[in-house]
Amino acid sequence: MTPTIKQLRAFALVCRFGVLTRAADEMFITQPAVSVLIRQMEEALGLRLFDRTSRSMRPTAAAHEILPTVERMLRDLESIQSSVKELAGRERGQLRFAATPSIAAAIVPKLLAEYRALYPNIEVSLDDAAPDRLTASTLTGDVEFGIGTISDRPEGITLQCLARDNLCAICRKDSALAKKRRVSWKDALQYPWIGIKSTSGIRKLIDETLFTLGTRKAVEYEVSYMTTGLSMVQAGLGVAIFPGILLGSFPHRDLVARRLEAPLVTRDVNLIRRAEHSLSPAAESFIELWYKRIGKPADL
Repeated sequence: MTPTIKQLRAFALVCRFGVLTRAADEMFITQPAVSVLIRQMEEALGLRLFDRTSRSMRPTAAAHEILPTVERMLRDLESIQSSVKELAGRERGQLRFAATPSIAAAIVPKLLAEYRALYPNIEVSLDDAAPDRLTASTLTGDVEFGIGTISDRPEGITLQCLARDNLCAICRKDSALAKKRRVSWKDALQYPWIGIKSTSGIRKLIDETLFTLGTRKAVEYEVSYMTTGLSMVQAGLGVAIFPGILLGSFPHRDLVARRLEAPLVTRDVNLIRRAEHSLSPAAESFIELWYKRIGKPADL
């Protein structure tokens, strides 16, 4: 039989103080209870650990030999308990995640600033990765999770919706399009189209919508990053079709987002993580903050 942690602690305390009463006080139990723990440990090991007198408990040679190992085990246990407490209390830990460049630029910075203020001792690592790298880095464990929109879900990946957004026409405030109360795809496509590259999940949504509408529209300017597209809109080069959620966090004060109708097209920003893998306390806190600040989709 293997000694219990409680028996080991009683043994170490009796070795230290030489009497049962002090050990009992330290453990907040009765003196007879300590005596029972010592006897149970001796029976489990098949060794006499103390020579008993009317006033004291003298450790035997066997007790002196195992005492350093027992004390080391108890220290290790205390260290584990302390670490678990700190992790659970967000007093330490690591937050390692990836996000698409648009999400990393538009939403994550403000959230991270608040997160670091709340949990200053948690180490943070952010990888602003292309959408096609989100799942790979998550599956390999390089990051704990990814945030973005992906068109396919490979085996071993679980998706959780963090935000649901509409595709919008991004235009200047002084444009005729901005003054319209409702904006259709037909309205937006009358202007030069600034689009994201065809490898983007958002571009695939747009192309599918145009196919459904039976409309062909050449891209006037094709960009890799939405920040570039927004700057081009600001310069008056055309209208961008991007998710509206991104605009609010970019410093383009003279741009507006008009939700595209006929049809409405939504896209999900997902939490991408390995299936059957629980999130760390640090990650859970970040997702809680996301929902608190961005809001949960209505159907979650």
